[in-house]
Amino acid sequence: PYRIKELTLFDFTYSLISLKSLVFIIPYFFFWYLIFNYISGQTVEWLQSAQGLMLASWLLEDQDLALQLFVDRSASLSMYLLISISVMPFFIMLAANNQYSSDASRGAFRFILTRATRSELFIARFLSVFLLIFICTFITSSWASIQAWLNDEDMLQAIVLFGTETFIIVFFYSLPFIAFMSMISAFTQSAFGSLFLGVVMYVILIIVSLWLKADISYAAYLIPSSLKTILFKVNLENVLTALAALSCYTFVYFWLAWNIFKRRDI
Repeated sequence: PYRIKELTLFDFTYSLISLKSLVFIIPYFFFWYLIFNYISGQTVEWLQSAQGLMLASWLLEDQDLALQLFVDRSASLSMYLLISISVMPFFIMLAANNQYSSDASRGAFRFILTRATRSELFIARFLSVFLLIFICTFITSSWASIQAWLNDEDMLQAIVLFGTETFIIVFFYSLPFIAFMSMISAFTQSAFGSLFLGVVMYVILIIVSLWLKADISYAAYLIPSSLKTILFKVNLENVLTALAALSCYTFVYFWLAWNIFKRRDI
């Protein structure tokens, strides 16, 4: 609807100059500047050497996957994919920790609710973070693709295809964490409290999943990070499976967040 669009664009535009987004944007792009500044032609050659592949095989616990990522495909884009999946939860917690908490505790939502419904407000805030992550992920994915092209790592068509696949995977991987932080932000009173509780809750879920995994194999799927091995093996079947699973995580967290938010006194 029209009001959701207007609320989303307003919140997104305002957030670009506000502290709550700059806390994410500045560290995010500075981090990737350091990474891309390090990934040069010599780095790619080392990754494709026997020593580099041995280290990659040990880290990934899969020699065939290491060969697929660093020999058969662009090494720069593969590095971007691996690092993005590893650090994405942290950056999303920075970007999405203050969707509702501060404004709800200050009573600022009461003025907006005179012209919009609670559901429109909730969806608009979620979509504004969604849009921010989409743009930032697109920029860094394009940056990684350009880096691969400048390093002459593969044919341009292959780089564009793998870069597009990488962007889709990384972006969809971010969605459950946006929804997870929506759930946390829906009942906390401050941005710092939301960030702290989000980190604590996620660490607890990781510990519980690792603790129960030996007895209950499905316990590993308590968190989206359990899909890492599928996401790294970039092919059509795995990508579709991962996207479906990530959509399910997003839906569950989003539904829980909405049920918390609609009962909150704002």
